[in-house]
Amino acid sequence: MATTAAHIVDLDPPKKPCSECPWRLDIETGIWPIEKFVELTRTAYDMSDQIFTCHKSAEVHPIACAGFIERGADHNKTVRLAYMFDKLKAMDRTGGYALYEDYRAMAIANGVPEDHPALIPCR
Repeated sequence: MATTAAHIVDLDPPKKPCSECPWRLDIETGIWPIEKFVELTRTAYDMSDQIFTCHKSAEVHPIACAGFIERGADHNKTVRLAYMFDKLKAMDRTGGYALYEDYRAMAIANGVPEDHPALIPCR
């Protein structure tokens, strides 16, 4: 689970969140350090070009997280452009799992304080 420059990310993410995806409501929280969720807030900023990558993808070939694409990427510039230029197909990527509504909700559930300054610009 990291961010990376969009030009090296496979924007064809898995069809559903993985078994440990932090976007899933049924996954135990507290697996990753709070600092990681603070660091990743920039993926949810308006017109961000940073992509929330799947923690199971290799560093040399990161892929976008299915949960992120489904719930956290509405205002992400790179994702929006990928849809516009038909590089990313619109589909249900929930896999039937309940997901957090947005990045802010997921980060708070994982221990980031509600009033943390990094959450303010999250969309």
